[in-house]
This record gives sequence, C-alpha cells and structure tokens, in this order.
Amino acid sequence: MEDRRAAEDLTLRLDELAAGLTDPDCDLDDLADIEEELVAARRQELIPYLERHLAAAVEAGNWYARHVLARILAETAGRTSLAALLRAFSRDLGDDQDSLSTTIYVLAQEDPTAARDILLPCAVGTDEDLRKAAIWLLGFVAEPADLDLLAHAAQDSDEEIRSAVVGTLSSHKTEPAAVDLLLQLLDDPSPHVRISVLSSLGFLQQPRTLRKICLLANDDDPRVRAWVAIALGRFPALEPADLTTSAVLDQLAADADPYVRDHAAEARQRTLRS
Repeated sequence: MEDRRAAEDLTLRLDELAAGLTDPDCDLDDLADIEEELVAARRQELIPYLERHLAAAVEAGNWYARHVLARILAETAGRTSLAALLRAFSRDLGDDQDSLSTTIYVLAQEDPTAARDILLPCAVGTDEDLRKAAIWLLGFVAEPADLDLLAHAAQDSDEEIRSAVVGTLSSHKTEPAAVDLLLQLLDDPSPHVRISVLSSLGFLQQPRTLRKICLLANDDDPRVRAWVAIALGRFPALEPADLTTSAVLDQLAADADPYVRDHAAEARQRTLRS
C-alpha cells in the first residue's frame, strides 16, 4: 500500500511538473527540483504517464518541456524508451536537440538489434518526419542490408529525406554500393543534398569519385562549387599526373565568387602540404 501511495504521489508530481512547463511564470528552480526527484525515483509505473506528457509537449510545440520530459523518460525506461523518444525527436520545434539526439544515439547503440526493429518500419513509413529521423539513426546501427532501403529513399521527393540518406550512406564508408549511391546523389536537384554528398566524398577520399566531384566545379550554385574545392582539399597530395584535378582547383581559384576562391586557395595549400 505504501509503495502504491508513493507511486501515486510521484504521478501527481509529474502532473505538477508538466503543468509548470507550460506556465511561463512558473519558478524554474522548483521545476528543476521536481525533475531531479523524478529522475532519481526511476519508477516504471511513471512510464506511460511520461510518454503521454512528452507527446503532449511535442504536439504543443514546447521544446523545453520536450527536453525535460525526454530526459526523465530516458532515465526511467532506458533503451525501451527509444521509440517514444524517436517520435519526440523527429518533430522540429526550433531547438538544436543536442542532448536528445545524443540520448537516442546512445540508446540505439546499447542494443542495435532492438533499435533496428524499431527503426526499419519507421524508415519506410508514411510519417515523413519520423522517416527522416529513423534513416538518420540507422547510420549508427548500420547493416549492409540497409542499402536497398537507402537507394529507395534516395529517390524521395523530400530533400530532407535525401539529405538524411547521404549521412547514413557515409556510415557504410567505402562499401562500393554506398559510394555508387553517393555518386548518383551528386546529380540531385537540391544544392543542399549535393553539398552533403561532396562533404561525405571528401572524407571518404575514394580516387574513383574524383572525376564526378570535378564535374561540379561548373555547378550553378557557388556554395556547391566551394564544396568541390573543400572536398578536393581533403584528398591526399595530388600526383603530378593528376592534371584534371589540379586544373579544377585553378579554375575555382579564379571563380567569380570570393567564397569559392577562398576555399580553392585553402584546398590548394592543403594538397601541397600533404
């Protein structure tokens, strides 16, 4: 009976916290005290209530309430909270979400098999926000079998989905099929996606990608042209015979856009020092 009463008291404290998080005049120190009390309690009976309050906070667009409630849920439920936390994370409420993204990444890596059971259905679902978040998190528990899913997602009409695909493909490192998909995405209509691909290919430093990277030196978007220079600058020192890449850097160093010229000069210096 006493244990049940304690759980009921904590439920009331959770309700008090959730109400306070919606009140702009509430004392933040008082809320912090309740937060720490609930974290320390780690009562499993609170999990469904935490999930409901967290979902309500996200629906209301309250990023601070999401931050607080997600922390309590993660501390209380551990990796079994991943599905609820992923749903909460997937909604853009205008904050940077650094702590929540770290939390779900850590939980996913604690049990990759269980995490993938959650992520794979979300990554092919109809909720675009959840799909994007799941594709991103798959990059931390990657398996070769994901490449078919990623190839399909790379054709999505939403450029944010395609951009998430780029990041996850990078987790497959130099796997030939993954590099092939990245090369295909260099033709993406979105400059944002093309830039993401150039960043990934620069880190991978695969010689067979140089030709396609160099083709984007004539891209209409100056940010893309600048990232061509950045990507080339990450490759090892240019061989004397590598006249094409050297010529591309010379071209970019004479670009009409000063941002492009600056990055081309930096890339040239890096390749000379390597």
